[in-house]
Amino acid sequence: MTAFTVSSMQNLPVGLRSVIGKHFADSRWKATCDYFNNLSERYRLTLCFHAQLKKRHSVFRLEEMDTEARGRIVCAMDELRSAFSRLRKQGVNHSTFLSWLSLSERRTLFMHAGLSEAEFNQPYWRIDDESCQWRDKVIKAINELVSLFNYAPEILTAVKPEDYLN
Repeated sequence: MTAFTVSSMQNLPVGLRSVIGKHFADSRWKATCDYFNNLSERYRLTLCFHAQLKKRHSVFRLEEMDTEARGRIVCAMDELRSAFSRLRKQGVNHSTFLSWLSLSERRTLFMHAGLSEAEFNQPYWRIDDESCQWRDKVIKAINELVSLFNYAPEILTAVKPEDYLN
């Protein structure tokens, strides 16, 4: 799984950049745009939150965003896709899974679950306790994000095809 931003693309040799631009950029760009543009507003809000963008960005189509916002969205998608991989979650209890998440990934998960800072600040290992009041919301949010990123394109790109030729 890979994510391309304008800065990562500019680090490629000119010849390789040209080949990617001619043969692969259109399909990768279309797949990334289709994936993002077809997400519900709730999922877009989650991605914008993780990318540290404003709520208003969630109503834009990916191709309507500026270069920086597109790059941040694609990096957020890639990071969350890795964090909420079906294989990563398999066979571990919920508290172990939460312990593997970075602070920003866990914060995004709790936001996606509709929880407050008060719940976020509680010890995450409480999720294994059946009496934990926020347990079901977090488990549901984990399953939603695992399912969501299961269908993400293998290669995500924030780079418009025409940018490869510049």
